[in-house]
Amino acid sequence: MRTDRESADGSPRIWGGTTLTERRETRRAALLEAALDLIGEAGASGVTMRAVCRHANLTDRYFYESFASRDELLDVLYRQVADEFLAPMTAFTAADDPSRDRALSEILVDKVLADPRKSRLFLVEPYSSTGLGQTTFAVMPVFTRIMQDHLFGHIDDPVRRRLAAVTMASGNAGMFSAWLNGSLRATREQIIEHCVATLTAYRAMYRS
Repeated sequence: MRTDRESADGSPRIWGGTTLTERRETRRAALLEAALDLIGEAGASGVTMRAVCRHANLTDRYFYESFASRDELLDVLYRQVADEFLAPMTAFTAADDPSRDRALSEILVDKVLADPRKSRLFLVEPYSSTGLGQTTFAVMPVFTRIMQDHLFGHIDDPVRRRLAAVTMASGNAGMFSAWLNGSLRATREQIIEHCVATLTAYRAMYRS
């Protein structure tokens, strides 16, 4: 027996040129985009089920079609944004290659500037939103591992290698957060120069 979701030949039923799955994916994307807009305006505290639905012009029925709760929506959104920030780092995985430090720094800084909503979610909100705490703890070690294994691959001592990676990752996160929230006033070029200088210093720290 065919279901209401299938046509007579068993293929997905089409309404308005799209399948049910496609319409669900469109609604889910609209909810995530609405949450990003709200974060850009007021931070994660402004993300509620009702506010997201109102912004996306959808009812709460469609919210719960995709997410069990507001925290699940934020978790999914944070992980998606984190993957976007991770991509340029994985493109520069040549171990201990100082010649690529400036290019990497430029790409990361420009990524921060590209979409203020995403940068606020990824770099500012974890410091102020308890709802993102567990997600941040789960995601950030991936970034630390890339630094540890590639940027500081020349450090033989595994403890020192991890110390350099953890310290640099947390320090840069704090720097970008302060830059985005306005408490650190610096130009794009100053931030890039600082990132390059920091990489140089960390590479030299355990060189001998």
